[in-house]
Amino acid sequence: MGTVEPEKVLESIEVIRRGMPSSLEEFKSMGLARDGIYKRLEFAIGLVLEGLAEMAREQGIMAISYGDVVASLKERSLIPGDVAEKAAFLAQLREVLIYDYDLVNDEIAFRDMGEYLQFIEDVMAHLEGYG
Repeated sequence: MGTVEPEKVLESIEVIRRGMPSSLEEFKSMGLARDGIYKRLEFAIGLVLEGLAEMAREQGIMAISYGDVVASLKERSLIPGDVAEKAAFLAQLREVLIYDYDLVNDEIAFRDMGEYLQFIEDVMAHLEGYG
């Protein structure tokens, strides 16, 4: 994964999994701790996306956004379509977490957190296979 440290990604994923409560009501009432889960999610996503950006730079691809990075890597067949779809979703989710935090829906996030974490792991696995 180049300069991206997979142990930091895995640590964030583990922190999120340990911190997730068993019910939506509990998740909604977590306050600042819930915000910490979202921050760890954003951090892990950012690390794997930066790994993809590094891969792109190594291939001479210069892109403005993570979405462009993903599209360029897919276009050049450097990442498979399923990984590209997951990475593109993660890039969009990161944008919401950073720039439109008020749009985050706790119910959807609680329901889909496992899927988000799996997407991160899948993209990271591709990066580890690349490097």
